[in-house]
Amino acid sequence: MLTKKINKKQVVEYLLKNPDFFCETPKILSELNFPVGIGTKSKNVVSFKDWVISNLKSQKVEIIENARHNYFTQQKIHEAVIDIIKKKGKEEFLMCLNKKLPKLFDLSVVNLITSNQQNCKEFKLIHMNIKNINKMYNSKNFLLMDAYDDKLGINSDEKIYSNAIFSLDENCLNEKMLLFFGSKDNRFITNRAYDLIFFLSKIIEQKLKDI
Repeated sequence: MLTKKINKKQVVEYLLKNPDFFCETPKILSELNFPVGIGTKSKNVVSFKDWVISNLKSQKVEIIENARHNYFTQQKIHEAVIDIIKKKGKEEFLMCLNKKLPKLFDLSVVNLITSNQQNCKEFKLIHMNIKNINKMYNSKNFLLMDAYDDKLGINSDEKIYSNAIFSLDENCLNEKMLLFFGSKDNRFITNRAYDLIFFLSKIIEQKLKDI
């Protein structure tokens, strides 16, 4: 009697349709081989137990790194907020915004995007025509974190790989503006520290209303 050969695709389909297969037959796990690391091209294999341990270690490292990143970011956010509150006039505040904050957070750019040419010239803000600002402007207080797009037309001498763009309240300086954070790495693609960036953006927005 001839037996039908089962291919890999059929095995995968069967396992997907029966997600409890290994729960019902756990002994088979000890007979199987697993890759050394998920997503790697290595042909080395390990036992199921070693595979689980290895992945748990990787997850632990990632959790620790995220916690360390968030801790340092929180410290810097607190420092930035205190500094912003201390600023009295418009010029002093905007100088802090586009000069000090990029250094504090190790960013390429932190600045306002506006169509007001006079403010751009006087305070070294980023100029963009109102048509393009309207394309990027979402609802008030919308924060977008994504990879940088050259087509946005944001003029900057610094290298930018990812960015966060916050749509400011139109009551800020009585015009529609964007708050722009530009980074030379991928930190804004991962949405890491979204809440902290949003909080800082709200502080900056309120300061713009007060000055």
